[in-house]
Amino acid sequence: MVGFTPDGTIVGTSVISHAETPGLGAKISDGESHFITQFEGKNPGDSNFKFAVKKDGGSFDAITASTITSRAFIDVLNNAYNAFLNINKSGEAQQN
Repeated sequence: MVGFTPDGTIVGTSVISHAETPGLGAKISDGESHFITQFEGKNPGDSNFKFAVKKDGGSFDAITASTITSRAFIDVLNNAYNAFLNINKSGEAQQN
């Protein structure tokens, strides 16, 4: 789950469920690591950040030994941001 401000800035994220390996990918869960909190206050539309893990030339740390999980989480953030943009465009079109 991802929350955005009206300008698209990420307010917070939460993992509702997962089937990751305990001790590795499971660190994506709330309270297990700082991984998901590093996105708070960031805007996927901001050119100062590349929404990818550092291993891929991005701006964000991956979970140690769980690069695939980290990449998947960032992909979800990007998908949520694109849905947010589409919803905002639809709302603007209806108001005009």
